Amino acid sequence: MGGYMGKVAFVDLSDETVQVESLLESTCRDFIGGYGLGVRILFERQAKHVDPLGPENILGLAAGPLTGTRAPTGGRYMACCKSPLTGGWGDANAGGYFGSELKAAGFDAVFVSGKAATPRLVWITDGRIEIRDAAHLWGLDTIDAEAAIQKELNDAKIRVAGIGPASERLSLISGIVNDRGRIAARSGVGAVMGSKNLKAVAVRGHAKVPVADAAELGRLAKDFARQIRDLPGMAQALQKHGTCGFTSALIAGGATPVKNWRLAGERAFPGVQQVADGDSVIRFQTRKYGCASCPIACGGICDVSDGKYPVGEVHKPEYETIGAFGPLCLCDDLETIIKLHDMCNRSGLDTISAGHVLAFAMECFEKGMLNESDTDGIRITWGNGPAMVALLDKVIRREGIGDLLADGVRAAARNIGRGADACAVHVGGQEPGLHNALFLPSRGTGFVCDPTPGRHTAAPMARLEGGPGAYAPYPELRIDKFERYTYTGKGPMSATASRYLQVGNCAGVCVMPFMFFGNYPLIELLNAVTGWGLDVTEALTAGARIQTLRQSFNLREGIAADSVRLPERMLGRPPQTDGPLAGVTIDVDSLAREYRQAMGWDAETGAPAKDMLKKLGLSGLVEEFG
Repeated sequence: MGGYMGKVAFVDLSDETVQVESLLESTCRDFIGGYGLGVRILFERQAKHVDPLGPENILGLAAGPLTGTRAPTGGRYMACCKSPLTGGWGDANAGGYFGSELKAAGFDAVFVSGKAATPRLVWITDGRIEIRDAAHLWGLDTIDAEAAIQKELNDAKIRVAGIGPASERLSLISGIVNDRGRIAARSGVGAVMGSKNLKAVAVRGHAKVPVADAAELGRLAKDFARQIRDLPGMAQALQKHGTCGFTSALIAGGATPVKNWRLAGERAFPGVQQVADGDSVIRFQTRKYGCASCPIACGGICDVSDGKYPVGEVHKPEYETIGAFGPLCLCDDLETIIKLHDMCNRSGLDTISAGHVLAFAMECFEKGMLNESDTDGIRITWGNGPAMVALLDKVIRREGIGDLLADGVRAAARNIGRGADACAVHVGGQEPGLHNALFLPSRGTGFVCDPTPGRHTAAPMARLEGGPGAYAPYPELRIDKFERYTYTGKGPMSATASRYLQVGNCAGVCVMPFMFFGNYPLIELLNAVTGWGLDVTEALTAGARIQTLRQSFNLREGIAADSVRLPERMLGRPPQTDGPLAGVTIDVDSLAREYRQAMGWDAETGAPAKDMLKKLGLSGLVEEFG
C-alpha cells in the first residue's frame, strides 16, 4: 500500500503490553492519516467522558502517507487525544524528523493508553517495540533527555518525542517536543503524556516508505522546488527569515494583538522593530535547517552565548512566539523573548499559551486583581523582562503563582475570581494564535468552529479576505473577491477551505505551502505516493469526513458549537479607539453559522445532519459510539 507501512501499534502502559494491528486500505483512504486516523480510532475505542488525565485517555502519535517520502515538506506528525485543556478533541502538529523516523521504524502510528507505575520510555526500532525504564530521565529537560536517550541507545540518529518538566507536572498548556525544539504544542497533549508517566517515545528505523510511482513523485518534488526559487512573496520570505519575517507587517496592519488583545498597531507597541524585524532575529542565527524533505528550510539555529541570557544554541523563535512574548506582553527586548522561548522548548510549554498567561497576569496585576503578595513578590508589569522570566520559571515549576497559571488562563481566572475572567483571553479554553479576527474576520470562523478552538492554523478561511486568487492549483479552490467586513456569502468557500486543510494536514505536510503558496500539488503527490487516483472531489469528501468526526467527538463530550465563542475584546466590544483597528466590531456568529450550514451541520449546535453522516459513511459509527 503506497504511502503506508501498514502497521499501527497499541501500547498499554498499565500492564506493559503491546499489540500490533494491520492498517486497512479503506481506513487510510477514508481518513488519510495523522489525526484523521487518530479520530477514527479514538472515536471507536475510547469511551465518552473519560478523564483526559486518566489512564483511559488514548494518546496517539500518527504520521501521514506523505510523511517520510520525497513529497516536499513531508515531515509532519500529529499527536491526538482528548484534550485536558478544552475537554474535547485535541491534536497538535509538529515538524522535524520524528514522523519520518516513526515510519522508517515500521509504523504509521502508535497509540498509548494506561498509566505506568514509574516513568517509562517506549523504544521503537525496525518493527520492534520495547517498554524501558525511564526513571533516570524524569526531571530532565527535553533537550538533555533526548541527548541522554541517544547516548544510552548508542545512536545519534534516534529521534525522540518527549516531555519536559512542565508536562511532568501536568501543565495543561504543555506539549510534546522533538528534535530539540519542534513542539506538538497545542491542546495540552504534553500533560496527557505526563499523566501516563511516559517520558518519551524514541524511534529508529531503516525501512523505506513504499511509493506507487517513484518517478512521478520525483518529478513533482523537483518541479515544486524549482518553482519556489522563483516564487515571489511568502516562499522567499520564509526562506530568508522564516515566519519571524512576517512580524513587522502583521503588527503594522493590526493582525497582531497588543497588550493582551486590547490594542493593535505600531503606535501601541513603540519598540516594535526591536523584536519584529526579521534581520534582528537572524543576526543570532548560525545555521539554517529544514524539516524532513523540505526545500524551503525556514528553520534556523541561533547561538546566544553572551548578553543577559546566554542560553547557547536555541531554535530560532517563530512569529507566534515573538507575538506572544513581545507585543502581547509589551516586551520589546529580543534577548528576553529568546530566553523565554528556550525555557518553553526545554520545559515543553506551548509558547502561545505561555505568552497569554503572562499577559493575563500582567493585566490582572495592573487592575489590582493580583498584587505582590499573590505573585511571590514579583512586580508583573507590562514589558518587564526579568519579571516575565521569573514568572515563567514559576509556571514551569508550579510554584506559588505559577501553579495558578500552569493550566491556562481559563482555569487561572476561575481560581482568582475578582473579575479576572474579563482578562482571560481564550476560545473554548484554549489561548488563541496571535492573529486578530478584527483584522481578518474569517479568522474568527476557524477559531470558534474548529474542534480544536483558538487554532490559527485551523482557520484557512481567513485567506478569503486576502484578495481573489487560488490557494491551491485546482479550479474548485479558487477564491472569489470578498469584502473583508461582509458577513454573508462566505460559508461555502470557508467549508471548502476547511475540508482541504484536513487533507493536507492528515497527509503529513506543512500547512504553509499547501494553503498559502497556490502551487502545491497536494492531490498529485497523494496519487503518486498511494496510487489511488484521487480527484479533488474525493479528497474534499475525505476532509469533510475527518472534520465531521472530530466535531462529533466534541458533541459526545458535551461541547455544543454555540458554546465556543470569542471573548468580547476579540470581537471589538467595545471597539478600539486608536490604531489600524479603531472602530471595528465584527460579527463572527453569522460567519460561523454559515460555515456550519455549509459543512452539513446544525447552524447553532454544530450537530451533523443525518443525511451528511450517511453521505460520509459515518452513520453507523456515530450512532454506535456517539
